[in-house]
Amino acid sequence: MIDRQRPEIDTLISYVKRWEADKVGISERYRLVYATAFGIPADELFGTAALDAQSVPPPTLEKDPRPSGQEEGPVRRRDLLHDGAALAAGATVAPILTTLTRAWQESQPRLPGASVSQAMIDDWTAGYAVHMRSYVIDAPQIVLAGLTRDWAEMAPHLSKGQPQDVERDLAHAAAKHAYLIAGTAVQLGDQRLAGRWWLTARDLADRSGDGLLSAYTRSWEVTNRIAEPRENLTELLTLARDARRRAGRRPSTTLMYATTVEAEVLAFMGRHDAAVGTIRRAEETFDRLPSSEPSREELLRFDQSCVYSLAGRHRDADEAQRAAHSFYGPDTHLYSSAQLSLYGAALHARSDPDEASRRALDIIGTVPPDRRIKRVVLTARHVLNAVPEQARKLPAARELQALTTGV
Repeated sequence: MIDRQRPEIDTLISYVKRWEADKVGISERYRLVYATAFGIPADELFGTAALDAQSVPPPTLEKDPRPSGQEEGPVRRRDLLHDGAALAAGATVAPILTTLTRAWQESQPRLPGASVSQAMIDDWTAGYAVHMRSYVIDAPQIVLAGLTRDWAEMAPHLSKGQPQDVERDLAHAAAKHAYLIAGTAVQLGDQRLAGRWWLTARDLADRSGDGLLSAYTRSWEVTNRIAEPRENLTELLTLARDARRRAGRRPSTTLMYATTVEAEVLAFMGRHDAAVGTIRRAEETFDRLPSSEPSREELLRFDQSCVYSLAGRHRDADEAQRAAHSFYGPDTHLYSSAQLSLYGAALHARSDPDEASRRALDIIGTVPPDRRIKRVVLTARHVLNAVPEQARKLPAARELQALTTGV
């Protein structure tokens, strides 16, 4: 029976890949696993004649002589394995991993009166950190695939009645996934989808009863929306100030972050004196953080770099740049590192517009095309905005303008 001879998952993954490459046939032992994973009877998936063959290499697509519509076995297999859901697991193992996850969840004892177990909630909570690491360096399509997999697991439980404490914990985990989905939708250029998920994230954060999460969710929204040229900066300033109010008066990392985001919006609006004053308040909050709070100094240094660069505060900006780059290296934080360097170029665009424009083009060029996300390219517009009008006809400035137009 399959239960007595179940292959290890690493072996199974390797075998799936070899199968797809037409390097091996499928034994009965593996057919049963695949059929279970896909939820399709083995005879339908492989063909009844194939059930007796233990290890016959299947024909390739190119050599199959049958007319379209008569394909069986290998062709049916390819249709399944290249399903869009496979993206989350990086190819053919996605259905198998999904089945394993579902089986694991079903094996966990449910909390009293709830449709979920504590292990499931803990797993989704831990998953957020994994998705966040992916968000800072991977292509948006990869990030969204992973988030979609987790959200599809959580969604049925969010619509069910849960005990109050379970609902709070579930909403807390889901809110973080929702605002990452929204931020990723922004990078994919789908503003309508992003808007739907921003509202979902805010609602879930508020349902969690965690005021600091409600504040952080709104600050994160502003951080992601602010680079879009069509955004209403006055509306974003209102949202940023709402986040700061929700963070309360007690010094906290969230209050510091909300204040830096407010300063960033003011800088984007050209209200440089107000922006500098607000970032100073964020610095004061940082200095008063209790030892029990994670400092998240990198958040402060990043927005300092933005505000001081756009305000033309050279000494402060250079100091902030050095500090921020110590946190955001190109190998671990590709996008943030590129943005920081672009703010540095913007700082010098008034005094040396040609060199600053060339520098901005070089910085964007360090980001692989498949990961050249919107917020990185749009940050280059700050370099153009700082270039004097008479210098915007320089070849490098014109190339930079062409690169950032229509993004």
